[in-house]
This record gives sequence, structure tokens and C-alpha cells, in this order.
Amino acid sequence: MRSITGRVAALGLIGGLLLTACSGGDGGQGIVPDTSKPSEISADAITKAQAEGEVIVYTNSPDELWDELIPKFEQAYPGIRISPVSLNGPELVQRLLSEKKSGASTADLVIDSSPSTFFGLQDALSDRSSVFDAALPDYAKPWPGLYAISAEPSIIVYNRATFPGEPPKSLADVAAIAPDNRGKLTTYDIDSENGYAQMWTLTKNRDDAWPLFDKLAPSTKYEMNGGSMTQKLAQGEYVAGYFQSGLVRGLLKPNGLDSVLGWSYESDGTTVVPRYTAVVKGAAHANAAALLQDYLLSAPGQTVACSSGLTAVRDDVAEPCGDLSVKSVTDTVGQQNILMVPLDEAMRADKPAFSARLAKAREQ
Repeated sequence: MRSITGRVAALGLIGGLLLTACSGGDGGQGIVPDTSKPSEISADAITKAQAEGEVIVYTNSPDELWDELIPKFEQAYPGIRISPVSLNGPELVQRLLSEKKSGASTADLVIDSSPSTFFGLQDALSDRSSVFDAALPDYAKPWPGLYAISAEPSIIVYNRATFPGEPPKSLADVAAIAPDNRGKLTTYDIDSENGYAQMWTLTKNRDDAWPLFDKLAPSTKYEMNGGSMTQKLAQGEYVAGYFQSGLVRGLLKPNGLDSVLGWSYESDGTTVVPRYTAVVKGAAHANAAALLQDYLLSAPGQTVACSSGLTAVRDDVAEPCGDLSVKSVTDTVGQQNILMVPLDEAMRADKPAFSARLAKAREQ
């Protein structure tokens, strides 16, 4: 049997996010992607995209997503090369705006899970309407031209051997063991937008959010990297992590970690982080970018996304995607416990006061 260290090393800790790269591309969930060509996309749209031959994508999605997606997209649309460029949110915004200002070549499509990315790029994005607009839930289309291709639920990840008592099912369960486990809990740092966005969203939807943070914060170590947290959980340094990425769900079993780590939804407030995509205004390969965006929003494209570990947004792919669909998560925890992270400018404006309040909680 491989050691814990060896098994954790197999996770592929990339850019602070976790995305499964399982053999067969089933995300550890037995998902078989639909590799057919979406019938709703017109032949004319395909011809124009193939004439351009390429789509450059600036993204914070790990390489493993593209390993799963690119072969299937190229099978459906031969002659179009996808060129992903891995960038974090602030770097993505700065680079794209700088390139546009200087007239240099830049991205055709942006895919990112950070709300600030799209606040920063709002004037640089096309307001095109996807042919799949009507098939998408409202939260997946917050602005014209901006669409969520996935939405990852927050989960609790816990060490099966060291978590005291019954496995946690809620943030309240984690808070209950916090006083006796100082330094043994973990979550994203407030300077990680993923972490802050989830914390802020909980406070906007739950009256008891700050009392929860008052219990959790003194026992929590905050980290920027999701991979580091999972590694330390597996090694027993932490007993539980909250606001962890739902991407972990499909990662544990294929990497032999399901006997070491368990996970559960935060039944008293499952924050959900959309991963948005938008075509860049004036893109050099605008038709190819539009085709890729539409493909990712189609039913077949959504099954490809969920087979790679992302959580599909379309309700009509809940059956093939299983747990890796927002509908399935909602059916499990209840609509009242789904807290969608919004594209709300107030999130940025509130951060200084929020940071000060969290710092006070940590000092207790």
C-alpha cells in the first residue's frame, strides 16, 4: 500500500485548486461524458469558427480540465485548436487589459471563478447571447454575455482517524469541536478570493454566521492553497477543513485517499462558487471563442465538464453527472441551504471591515 505522503503527492496540487485527473476522465464518479456534437449550434457558426482555427483562453482552471476537454472538443470540431493560458485572477486582469491597451494579441475567451476578475474586465467583455441561454438557470447568466459553466459547492473535509465523535455534517458540527482543537481546523485565507467570497456570502445569508466564525476562527489556520490543506488533512495535521472546494469530492477515491479522508456538504449553509466564461470584446478569434463557450454550456459539454470534476449547472444533465451537478447538490442539502456566491460589488467594498471583524474573532 502506498504511504499517505505518496498518495497525497498523486493529487497534483496546482495553483491552489484541486481538480481530479483520473484515468478515463470519470472524476472518480463513474461519469461517462456525452461526446456528441450539440445540434443547437449552427453549421454556419461552426464554419466561421473553423476558419479562425484557434481560441486562446485565459483561465484559472488547472491543466487537467483541458486534458479532458480538448480531445473531445477537437473530435466534435476538427481544425480548431484550444490554447489555454493559466493565470490567476489579478494577473489575468492586468495582462488582458494591458494587451488590449497596447493593441497586442490577447485572449479570446476568459474562464475564471473569481468575481473580481469580471468586475475588473466588465468593459472588455462581449455581451453576446449564447444559443443555450434559455437552458441555463438564472444564477448562471448574471450579466449579458457572462455564463457559468460550473458552480462548485463548499464541503467539509475531515480526517477519519482524528476527527472527534461522529463525522461532521454542518459548520455547526465543526464549530462544536473547535475549542478542543486549537490550530487543528483549516480554511482558505481571507486574501484568497475563494475563501473571502464564501465567508462573505455566509454572513449575508445567515444571521448566525458571525457567532459561527467566533467559534471557528480561534482554532483555524488559514491557508491560500487548497492542495496544501488537503495534504495536511491527510497527514493528520488538521482534523477538518471547511469551505473546501467541491472539486475534492471526485479526487479522494481514485487517489486512494477515501479511507483516510471523508467529506460532507455544509448542510447549514453550502456556499457555491460559479466558474464564469465570457468572450473578449473584439477578440481575434471571436467565432471560435463563441463556439467554445456554447459547447461548454451545451448538454454534451456539461457532461464533459462534470466528468473532469467540475459541477455542472444545467439541470438536464443531473442524471449523467450524478453528484457533480448543482441540481443533485440542491436535492441533497435543500434549496434553502444553497448560498450562491453573487457577482456583487458590495463584496469588495465590505472587505476592509470584514477583515477587521475576522481578525477580532481570531484573537479570542
